[in-house]
Amino acid sequence: MTITLTIIFGWLLVTTIVGIMAGRNRVFSMEEYFVAGRSFGLVLFYTTAAAEIYSSFAFLGLAGWAYSRGISIVYALAYGSIAYGIYFFLGPRINRLGKTMNYVSQPDFLEDRYDSKFLGVLVAMVGVIFIIPYLQLQIMGSGMIVQLASGGAISWQTAVIISFIAAVIFVYISGLRGIGWTNFLQAIIMLFGMVSVGFLVSRHYFGGVQSMFETLHQLKPTHLTLPDTAGNGIFWYTSTALLSGLGFWMWPHIFMATYSAKSEKVVRRNATILPLYQLAMVPVIITGFAVAAKAGLDPAFGAKIAKPDQAMFVALLDSMPAWVVGLLGAGGLAASISTSSALILTAANLTARNILQKGFMPHMEDIQVAKVGRLLVPVFTAIAVAFAFLAPSMLVSLLIVGYSGITQFFPGVVLGVFTKKPTKAGVISGIIVGLAALFFFQFGGVKTPLNLQPGFVGLILNFIVVLVVSSFTKNVEPSRLERFEKALSMQEGN
Repeated sequence: MTITLTIIFGWLLVTTIVGIMAGRNRVFSMEEYFVAGRSFGLVLFYTTAAAEIYSSFAFLGLAGWAYSRGISIVYALAYGSIAYGIYFFLGPRINRLGKTMNYVSQPDFLEDRYDSKFLGVLVAMVGVIFIIPYLQLQIMGSGMIVQLASGGAISWQTAVIISFIAAVIFVYISGLRGIGWTNFLQAIIMLFGMVSVGFLVSRHYFGGVQSMFETLHQLKPTHLTLPDTAGNGIFWYTSTALLSGLGFWMWPHIFMATYSAKSEKVVRRNATILPLYQLAMVPVIITGFAVAAKAGLDPAFGAKIAKPDQAMFVALLDSMPAWVVGLLGAGGLAASISTSSALILTAANLTARNILQKGFMPHMEDIQVAKVGRLLVPVFTAIAVAFAFLAPSMLVSLLIVGYSGITQFFPGVVLGVFTKKPTKAGVISGIIVGLAALFFFQFGGVKTPLNLQPGFVGLILNFIVVLVVSSFTKNVEPSRLERFEKALSMQEGN
């Protein structure tokens, strides 16, 4: 275990130093701290986006779900395909508007587009609320990796504290630029770990992927069909894939990252090459299936897996040399910290910029917003860590809850970018109705029709309400719409 932990914590130390150094000799400002001065080129934006997208969910949650529930996990492959197609058209426009209108957060756009401070504050508050379970997911993942890699010698709570002290240090000092440079390193080791792990485990236990699938089909035939072992059928699969695909770019931290690209051409090129990361998810899913097959053959092995999200690491510790486990563990920890650091910074941004400055303290200067945002970085980290300690949950479940809330921004964002029709009243009403439906089905003990994802039902109602209410309420002033049209019609790449 000494070799494994040395590699994992050595990597953590290196990335922390790189994150700190990235912020040196930079003039501190709101734009620099939150969107890195809108300066990220093709490579840095690519690794930043990839590392923020592919998190503990991609490294541990995928394998855990494949192990415990079955084939329905491939919804993750479907929603990525949907999401990148949308981003090719939406992302460059977000970048262009951000640069032209000086936006540094997602609510900046919605407040300005619909001329509503209330909408901006509402979206910021909802964003912070649903960032917490996503951040909790990363915290749980990082703690689990170190705990398992140490053979239980280090508790996951201790591992979480160590990992997130490191994240807070470089986020506090360097902002998004520090996140970008650490993500450059994180993306490399994440990609190595995700690609190699599935084939290593399947080969060790079964001699190859084909033999593994044949064994799993014999032992658990429902594991590879819909409905699968967990009872998730085609309607659950379709609605979850659509919900996640449509909501992919509604996450405030990814919206903010889009502002950081130096041009919309960078964004569009990334929309075409980011899907390559989807291929790296396949080996992780295969690992989950391999562990399910191994546990079916060897109940004693299955007894070692206390929680589904531990499945991949239990198999690695059982089958791989310590140095391999260390590298893969560093990749998993990198996945957790890269996404969590962006989420922490975004929650601080939303609170300082849109809740305080735009909502309650309009006399705050931009430099004060940046300073308050910096002070909030350790605060939000502490809140998320407390939630992780008090209310742990399965990683995939946490992510789906987050998506269900964040996707309610989709009608207001997409209709606001591509059409003139939605009104302030329509968008606000839609978000409220969508969230109400989500909470009613998710936490009210009421099943959705056809076992649809609760957030997807909320999104359908959201769209209906936006269109209906917008049909009889007043739109923004024509001059405001003309300003947006002018910005969107500007020459690409400037």
